[in-house]
Amino acid sequence: MRIQKIKEDVIDLLKNGKPNPYDSCPTYESKSFILRLVSLNDVADLLLCYSNPEAQAFFNSDNCTSDFCYSTLDEMKRCIEGWLDAYNKKDFVRFSIIDKQNDKAVGTVEIFGSDENHGYSVLRIDIHPQYEKEEYLGELLCMADNFFHDFGCYRIVTKAVTKAKERILALMNHGYAHYPVNAEWERENYYIKRRRK
Repeated sequence: MRIQKIKEDVIDLLKNGKPNPYDSCPTYESKSFILRLVSLNDVADLLLCYSNPEAQAFFNSDNCTSDFCYSTLDEMKRCIEGWLDAYNKKDFVRFSIIDKQNDKAVGTVEIFGSDENHGYSVLRIDIHPQYEKEEYLGELLCMADNFFHDFGCYRIVTKAVTKAKERILALMNHGYAHYPVNAEWERENYYIKRRRK
């Protein structure tokens, strides 16, 4: 069994030029944060974000089965279990955003979809309001640039509602452009970044 797994990993590496992120989830690091696969150990920390009305105002739950507004540890636990199940099914990955100063999970980043057919990958960033600042969001967006290679993304879209001034500033400063509603994209308040050739 283990030899078969190693063979599959080598074939993936030869075929794609990179390991499959759903076999071994990558970890990313910036000055302030570590991004790593969400864990059930993050339940209490993440509830502080997902129960906060200021943070909830910026969540993107488009096409999701939940609005991610939670008030109990049990709700947060069930949500994380759902995220881990989706990862195991290779649907998407949710990373916990770990503040390196206190080793606490202060939010999550999701990347959904690889763009084998030049479609869209959706980036979601949910974070506690004290980190909803251009500087911190910029660090997360720099780390998210790795998704173009690691997850095979071609176009990344992310939502920023009009009142999310710091988020919009971070997006514009990191190569994203406003993406108006069009024949291909019917949702409002999105920004897009394309992979460099």
